[in-house]
Amino acid sequence: MKALTKTLLIIMILAGPVAFSQEAGPRVLTLQHAFELAEQNSAQLKIAAQNTELAHQKIDIAKLGHLPNISSAINYGYLSNSQIWDPSFGKHITAHVPHNLTQFSVQASETIFRGGEIANNIKKASLEEQVALLNQEKNGEDIKFLVAAKYLDIYKLINQRQVFGNNTKLAQERLKNILHLQKQGLVTNNDVLRTQLIISDLELAIRKTDDNINIQTQQLNVVLGLGLNEQLIPDTTLLSLPFKNVTINQLMATSYVNNKDLKTAAKEIEIAKTNLKVIKADRYPEISLFTSNNFQRPYTNSIPAQDIYYNIWLAGVSVKYNISSIYQSPRKVKAGKIQVEQSLARETLQKQNVELSVNAAFIKYKEAKDELTTYTDDLKSAEENYRIVEKKYFNQLALLTDIIDAANTKIEAELKVSTAQINIVYAHYQLQKSIGLL
Repeated sequence: MKALTKTLLIIMILAGPVAFSQEAGPRVLTLQHAFELAEQNSAQLKIAAQNTELAHQKIDIAKLGHLPNISSAINYGYLSNSQIWDPSFGKHITAHVPHNLTQFSVQASETIFRGGEIANNIKKASLEEQVALLNQEKNGEDIKFLVAAKYLDIYKLINQRQVFGNNTKLAQERLKNILHLQKQGLVTNNDVLRTQLIISDLELAIRKTDDNINIQTQQLNVVLGLGLNEQLIPDTTLLSLPFKNVTINQLMATSYVNNKDLKTAAKEIEIAKTNLKVIKADRYPEISLFTSNNFQRPYTNSIPAQDIYYNIWLAGVSVKYNISSIYQSPRKVKAGKIQVEQSLARETLQKQNVELSVNAAFIKYKEAKDELTTYTDDLKSAEENYRIVEKKYFNQLALLTDIIDAANTKIEAELKVSTAQINIVYAHYQLQKSIGLL
């Protein structure tokens, strides 16, 4: 009985955290953890990984060109008699041939020279694998940036909700004071009604923000592979992360080394040049070693044919040349050279796009920092203005419209500061993505 009790206790202890996690409320999710979940569960990344695996398999297929080709055949059937005519077709005889045909053959050949075609095909497949891997990493960056954008959108909405909630409490306190003044006959019912309308609008804004948070959270949960209704709380320390100050020249140098699109463009140039070598290989003869063995019955090279088994083998060197390559290769080579030129032009264009992207991201990052500084100063002014107007109102020196305007200005300033804080983080990740370090 004691053993059973201990067993049940152990089961409850082990099952306790699971049960708690299923019924627990929202949990804090760091952005780094969100990245890890997206990498594990993203369907897009799984497809990209399969493309990389397929490209690796093509390397193994290309390497098969170094291996010998071996084939075998077994034939069993009926062999007819031989019909014989003289040169004038005036005389005809039928020569008896054993009708039971049995034949077994084995052939093997190995290419020893084909103008470097096999080696270049292997190199081309290897470069294509590297491009597939770069595309997989690029898809990973895209997924991370998508996650970061959704994550920061949720963070922004949560901050907005807090602003609306704080101002709702402030308006409710103001309403209490106005009701007190109304009892003293110092204000009219109009002030009470207008304040109640403000509170109603703020409460509606909170409900709409909650709806938007739920929508954005569900969209993020799909990407992360989590339950649709699981509530997430962003990490508040994200806004206090120290972002290094770098120059545009440093960013450009980093992007030239790490940007996945530029790396892919460089690999595509190599692929085009390697493909050109494969095309040129068609102008060279193909040299291969071969051997074969033939075991057959009957023997038909004598008259009459003999119903016996005989075996013959041969081995040697085969030289094959595609004569049509004399007039076909120049056109194929020209097309290959155009592909090389296209890949070089694409690399130049891609470099220009990366430079524009990095410049734009850098400008937006500086702009976001400037906005936060400006909006923080504006918020201090708005709060001081609200404090002064509120004091004047309750001293009968200002109208309710003045305090409403001051409150709206303060709310707008708080929302701008909240948004500017998030925008700095967003611009930072946009900059990291443009230089290839996300």
